[in-house]
Amino acid sequence: MVTNTTNVPTFVISQYTIVSMLFFTCSRKALSALTALLLFTTVGFGQKVDLDRFYFEVSYLSLPREFVEPDQRSYGVRVETAATVGSAYPEAEIYEKIRLFGYQKTESNPTVGVQVRFDNVRFEKTEMRSRTVENKDREGKVTSRTTYYTLTATYSAGGVYRIYGPRADAPARKRTEEPVKDAKPNRFLQAVTVSTESTPASQPLASSGLFPSQITYSTKEFTSAVDASRYFEQNQASIKTELINKYVNDAIQDVNGSLNGWYGYVPVQSREHLWILDSKKHPEYEVQQEAIKAVKDLMKTMSATQPVALLTENLQPVMAYFQALKTKYAGDDKQERKMRYSAYYNLAKLYYFLDQPDKAIEEANGLIKNDYDPSDGKKYAELAEDLKKELARHRLESRHMPL
Repeated sequence: MVTNTTNVPTFVISQYTIVSMLFFTCSRKALSALTALLLFTTVGFGQKVDLDRFYFEVSYLSLPREFVEPDQRSYGVRVETAATVGSAYPEAEIYEKIRLFGYQKTESNPTVGVQVRFDNVRFEKTEMRSRTVENKDREGKVTSRTTYYTLTATYSAGGVYRIYGPRADAPARKRTEEPVKDAKPNRFLQAVTVSTESTPASQPLASSGLFPSQITYSTKEFTSAVDASRYFEQNQASIKTELINKYVNDAIQDVNGSLNGWYGYVPVQSREHLWILDSKKHPEYEVQQEAIKAVKDLMKTMSATQPVALLTENLQPVMAYFQALKTKYAGDDKQERKMRYSAYYNLAKLYYFLDQPDKAIEEANGLIKNDYDPSDGKKYAELAEDLKKELARHRLESRHMPL
C-alpha cells in the first residue's frame, strides 16, 4: 500500500522522527523495540478487506398486477370435472385448493371469478421400449448382453381455466338484462331467490389457459417385455389414478399461480445476503460478526402478515453501525472503498426489505458513487423505484400487513 504522508496522523510521523533521532544513541535492542512499536501502531491502516455473503431470512407479500379495493376483495370458484377425473379427484377437493390470497371466497357475486374444467382422461396406447447393455472384458470382447424393457402408456386428457376480474385497461362491464316484455308479475315466482353468482359477462377476462392434452406413464425397467406388460396390466387402475392426481395438482398450481399473479397478496419467504467482513485480523471483524448475528436473529421475527415497525426499531443499532462505517473508512484506497461498499449495500438491502424505498434509493446512489461495484447500486436503485411505484399503486405503505 502506498502511503501519502500528508494523510499520516501526527503521532505516526513523530514516531519516525523519534526512531531517526535515537538511531545513533540507542542500542540495537532499543531500536528494534521502537521499530516493532511503530509497525504495531500503523498495522490498522490499509488492512486487507475480504467480504463474504452471510444469509438471512426475509418475508413479505408479493403485490399483484391489479389493484382491487379492499372491501371488494372476494372471489368465487366453479369446478367441472368429467367422470374419470371426478372419481379420482373429487370436485370439492379441487374447489378447496384453489385459493386467492388476501380475498374472501364466496358463492355470491364475487369480484373475481374462476372457472375450471377437466375433460375425461382416456387410455390411448402403449409402446414398448428397450435398451441393451453390453459387458466387455479387458480386451474389449463382449462377454454378455442384457436387454431392459420399459412400457410407456399414453392417455388423452384436457381442460381449461378462465379467470375473470377487474382490469385497469378494461373496466368491468355491468351486467345487462333483457327487458321483460310481459311485466305482469307471476304469483308463483314472488318468493324465488335469484342467484347473484358472478358470470363471465360480469367481468372482463383476465387470464386463461389450457391443460395438457396428453399424459404419459413409463414403468420401471424389466429384463423381460412380458414382465413389463404384466406389471402395467396388473396396476393399470392405480396408475391411472396416480396420473390423474398429479395432472390435477399440476393444473391447480397453474391456476393458483395465474390467479394470484393477477390479484393475490401472496406471502413470500426467501433468503437474502449481506456483505460482511471475513478478514479475522481486521479490527472490525468481531463487531461485524455480532452485526450479522443480530440481523439473522431479528429477521427471523419478520412476518409477511405483520407490520415491521417494531423490527425496524430493533434494527436501528445495526443500521447506525453500518452508517458509521461510511465515514470511519473514508479513504480513497481500494480496501476502504470496499468497506464502504459493504456498508452501502447492506443498508440499501435492509431498507428495501423494510419497505423504505426512498432510503434504499439513497443508499443505492451512494453505492454507485462509491465506485467499487456500481452495478449493485444500479440494481437496488431500480428495485427500490419499482417498489415505490407498486406501493403507491396499491395504496400501501408496506408489503407487510394482515390479510
